[in-house]
Amino acid sequence: MSEHEVTTYDGCVHALKQPALRQSLYDAAAIMMSDVLVNLHGQEHRARRLVEGTIFRKDVFLKYEKTFLPRTLDETIRPFLEAGHGDLVDIGYRVMMNLTVDFAGIDRPERSAEETGELLRLLKEFSLAPALGQSLEDDLEPKKARIREAMGEFDTRFLTPSRRRREAMLAEVEAGRMEKEELPDDVLMALILGQEKLQMTDEQFLQEGIFYMLAGAHTTIHSLAHAMHELFEWLDANPQDIALLKDDPYFIQRCVFESLRLHPSSPVAKRRALCPVTLAQGDEVPEGDEVVVNMRAANRNPEFFGDAPDTYNPHREVTRGKMPYGLSMGYGMHACIGRNLAIGVEPKPNSTPEDHQYGTVPLIVEALLKFGVQRDPEGVPKKDETITRITWSEYPVVFKPDEALI
Repeated sequence: MSEHEVTTYDGCVHALKQPALRQSLYDAAAIMMSDVLVNLHGQEHRARRLVEGTIFRKDVFLKYEKTFLPRTLDETIRPFLEAGHGDLVDIGYRVMMNLTVDFAGIDRPERSAEETGELLRLLKEFSLAPALGQSLEDDLEPKKARIREAMGEFDTRFLTPSRRRREAMLAEVEAGRMEKEELPDDVLMALILGQEKLQMTDEQFLQEGIFYMLAGAHTTIHSLAHAMHELFEWLDANPQDIALLKDDPYFIQRCVFESLRLHPSSPVAKRRALCPVTLAQGDEVPEGDEVVVNMRAANRNPEFFGDAPDTYNPHREVTRGKMPYGLSMGYGMHACIGRNLAIGVEPKPNSTPEDHQYGTVPLIVEALLKFGVQRDPEGVPKKDETITRITWSEYPVVFKPDEALI
């Protein structure tokens, strides 16, 4: 079997739209991701996406932006503000983990520091799974054993109690003792409401619960760390743009879009041919061969992204009809279902700051700037050297509210 790489923007779009190409990027992570939404194909994928799509609505997203995110930010960042310093990666993990588990439907009855720490520990164990296929290590069994153990702990302490509570609430609704509108707006509740149609097993519920916790927190902190680094670098070189942080309500979001274009969470997508397929460039892909969709290369196409597409420029003019963040959130049937929650929507000519959906990453960037975040002059950011994907493992910062740029 052979690999066929696609690097052009239009070629990648064509490949990502082909129903005869199934997701294969996470095949190495099957122990935790074999039956999650991103790995399903065909009718099974459509059915689950339709069920989960019932809560991926603008009104729900705005509620999280305006209600849950400010509270989570305040709770999570306060200790770091009091200390005057912290690690951006650690802070991002804590903020996004707390926000994501709420959206996924994972209850935190204690809401204690110990409980948050336990979820964070499990999240970091889960993050080993999607990187298995990118690992530079020869023996992956120790990591797989850690993942299996973490899955069991998560199921016992968090997933199963959360599921049983929602099933009990649904029973109350069906008995007429509770209004349906009182049910929580989260992924787990949506799956329970759609269970007659989906017929999910306990293992599938477990995998899906972990997947949303992982996708919402782990991949988002990847985007947050890159966004902050690129913004620090840009403002150092272009201090005149500091004024835009206050004067242009959409500037920070555009900064995030540009960083995401350069640093997609998954630089490539991989698809396995279920039958012979012809790619846009004319290559014939036999059944069983793998197609590597190089989104990092596509995002740097000068035809659509202008001069110096390998560099960061939040003022970049993008060809009309192309997304400013390129293909970093996917395309076609497997486009990120939580895209609008993570990065918001592109501002329209009639957008107003009051009703615009910014996304959690731009709002966290804004909040950090308001708290006076700066790079720690005595710290050294470090990248993760254990995988091929470029991501930050440590990023020391300090907080100086008196010097805040916003």
